[in-house]
Amino acid sequence: MLKIAICDDEQQYLDNTCAMLQSYAQAHRLDAAADAFTGSSALLDRIEAGERHDVYLLDIYMPGVSGMSVATELRSRGVHSPIIFLTSSTEHALEAFGVDATHYLLKPYTQQSFFAAMDKAVQSITAHTEESLVLKIGGGYQNVSVADIIYCEAADNHQCLHLQDGTELLVRITAGELYDQLAAFGCFYRCGRAYILNLNHIKKVGTATALLKNGAEIQLPRSAVSGLRNAFFDHFN
Repeated sequence: MLKIAICDDEQQYLDNTCAMLQSYAQAHRLDAAADAFTGSSALLDRIEAGERHDVYLLDIYMPGVSGMSVATELRSRGVHSPIIFLTSSTEHALEAFGVDATHYLLKPYTQQSFFAAMDKAVQSITAHTEESLVLKIGGGYQNVSVADIIYCEAADNHQCLHLQDGTELLVRITAGELYDQLAAFGCFYRCGRAYILNLNHIKKVGTATALLKNGAEIQLPRSAVSGLRNAFFDHFN
């Protein structure tokens, strides 16, 4: 199911957007559910609690925290979900590019323009899903973006995935099985039995450590240093 957050302090536009979303889902045979928010504070509470939506439709001009600030908060937490801005002015169009917005809808928008924006969002989700893994975590399954994985660390019979937003996911899988899945993306290197590193997140490979862009420092097995250094060089050259 596609989870969509709609945040607009104008009830009329909130209702209209929900109705358009329902029409879009029916026309495209899409299983979608909307959470409607009349203010940014309630949505921010859900974001801070760790809840994520697949698409965010955000009014820019709202009392208190603006939709642009909500979008900035989402990106700072490593949330890559498509964002569609709803606004009555083009004043913030350039800022929208800064938070990687998928679309910018000017009020009053038509069903046709809304459908076009949703098409872009759904296509973006599809492309992003192709670069992700579905892993069994706890009692359910979770879609994990490959780009968000900084490194993986062996922990007893589990692997601990360290993500960009600081989240740590514990997956019951062997290091070999996990690496077999990650190797297909071409940006991971396995260092001994303990670590699998995302080469895109490495800042520097030292004589006995790998310094990551988030400030973490990984102690490397002596036998793995040369191979990691070569893989790092080859990946970026």
